[in-house]
Amino acid sequence: MKKIKLMPDYKCFPIWGMDDDNFGNIDPYSLPISKSLAEELLGWANKYDETLNIDEPLNSGFENIEKENIFKDEGEKLFKKLKLELGDQYTVIYPRI
Repeated sequence: MKKIKLMPDYKCFPIWGMDDDNFGNIDPYSLPISKSLAEELLGWANKYDETLNIDEPLNSGFENIEKENIFKDEGEKLFKKLKLELGDQYTVIYPRI
């Protein structure tokens, strides 16, 4: 069984391989999931990218706690969809950010 992690990071795909033979960033389109879920995952990652302050990286982040909580809730929903679509082929983890 493969192990992956759902986790946003700036300018990266939101999926990370956690196995010795598959470690690192993974394009959602390379997973056996629906195109619509892959698009949702990339949209979620783009929302995270929008919080990056290129000029002052230490000032990066969401405008307010409400927007941050909405983002986190969307991550929880995507985590559940990802687990459902991948079934028992993968172990999916989502460290609440």
